[in-house]
Amino acid sequence: MITRRSFIRGIAAGATLAVVGMSPALAAQKTITTDIVVVGAGSSGLAAAVQAAEKGAKVVLLEKNPFVGGNSQHAEGLFAVESEYQRLRSDPQTREDAFRGYLERHQYEVDPSLVRDYIYGSAENIEWLHKHDINFRVVRMTPWEEATWHEILEYKGSIHGSALVKALKDHADKLGVQTMLSTPAKALIANEKGAIVGVVAHSEDDEADITINAKAVILASGSFGENKKLIREWAVRDPDHWKASLPINKTGDGILMALDKGAQRGPVSFIGHLGTEGKGIGFASQLYTTSWQPSTIWINSDGNRFVNEDVSLSFSQAANIIYTQYGHHAWSIFDESQVDYMIERGVDSGVGVIVPVGAKLTKLKEEIKAALQAKSDGFKAASSVRELAKQIGVPYKNLDKAIDDYNEACKVGHDGVFFKNVKYMRPINTRKLYAIRLGSYFFSAFGGLVVNRDFQVLDKSNNPIKGLYATGLEVSKVVGHTYTTWASGYAFGFAAYSGRHAGLNAAEAIK
Repeated sequence: MITRRSFIRGIAAGATLAVVGMSPALAAQKTITTDIVVVGAGSSGLAAAVQAAEKGAKVVLLEKNPFVGGNSQHAEGLFAVESEYQRLRSDPQTREDAFRGYLERHQYEVDPSLVRDYIYGSAENIEWLHKHDINFRVVRMTPWEEATWHEILEYKGSIHGSALVKALKDHADKLGVQTMLSTPAKALIANEKGAIVGVVAHSEDDEADITINAKAVILASGSFGENKKLIREWAVRDPDHWKASLPINKTGDGILMALDKGAQRGPVSFIGHLGTEGKGIGFASQLYTTSWQPSTIWINSDGNRFVNEDVSLSFSQAANIIYTQYGHHAWSIFDESQVDYMIERGVDSGVGVIVPVGAKLTKLKEEIKAALQAKSDGFKAASSVRELAKQIGVPYKNLDKAIDDYNEACKVGHDGVFFKNVKYMRPINTRKLYAIRLGSYFFSAFGGLVVNRDFQVLDKSNNPIKGLYATGLEVSKVVGHTYTTWASGYAFGFAAYSGRHAGLNAAEAIK
């Protein structure tokens, strides 16, 4: 299974795709002339390339990695409302409901025209992808979310984002799109009037620079999530405590190239999530999964409970609350009875579709033993509250009171402090306690460039830069400060949608 949360396996899938992606003869050329250059071969870049080629444009697709897919190969499904899949489920939500709710949830910090276009076009986006051999099923991820998440089904042995990438790459090949792997774009070429007329790239295989002359350039190189300098400067976050969980060489290249040509820099956000790390804790392992559970209690460095742990069901908000704590971390406290619960009855909160709700963590005790043997810095065990407080470095009196108060709330069936849903309230048996350290992570950064409804990049005077387009995670004002999970797949859906429409608009403009 390949998902956004399984990086190693995703890399393997990407490497498989890379076999069919490279044209050695092409990379050896010093100068290339084409109609459109697409920078980045994730879902937005592939969608742009396919759509532009279908409209008759000659397309060159650049990718800095030795494989296609980018972050998209780890994603799982796309947002849409009023799709045919939803109609067959009799889902009641309308586009109007989604649009109104989206503006409210994002505090009106988005471009309403851009967002409206996407929401109202999301069903047609699913239809277009379906016509390109991509199939879906609608899934409600959590009780907090609308049933708008279109999980991607199998294509040629791959599922989820990897399936979409493989399908679009096949169509790109059939349409004659020239894909150049291990060939990062280095700079945009502008004419004397400031219009973008090409790209300078570098073939890492041939160790040669390549000038690509074009009538339009579409930026689809993804986010800046692995550029610590930009995280600190643009997002004002500590990159040592606000970290990319899927490192895939996304350093903001497209954004920086556009800024160098006078583009307007827009606000940024992140697709955040709760998580953990440490010795003996594997990424997306069963022990890792315990960090996502709402039935635990969360304790900060003062030994105090600080939030309704139900927030774990909304992964980006959970990342925010953990980051706001001193030291940018917290501890999730649970006991042996909850370990038994997760083994026998399954988890309350899933980790995407890798670990669905109700999955039984049958290897959890084995993983706990391994972490303790490894003397994990992210997981601790104790036989008393006092001992646990010492191990995680918090005041004993505060931790003892927090657990006592919580157990009393469980007894009466009401959390009078944070109003946690009673179905997740389970008392803590203090005879055998565990603590797992919580941190803040993100799947991807979001934003950097301001575009108009045609996905043309805007300059500092809010005018379009001729010949330059931006798509996907490079586009600002699509989400507010926080990527909300009221509807999963919003970013992934927007990537394909924006790529398609940038391809359409660019192809039309160069005729």
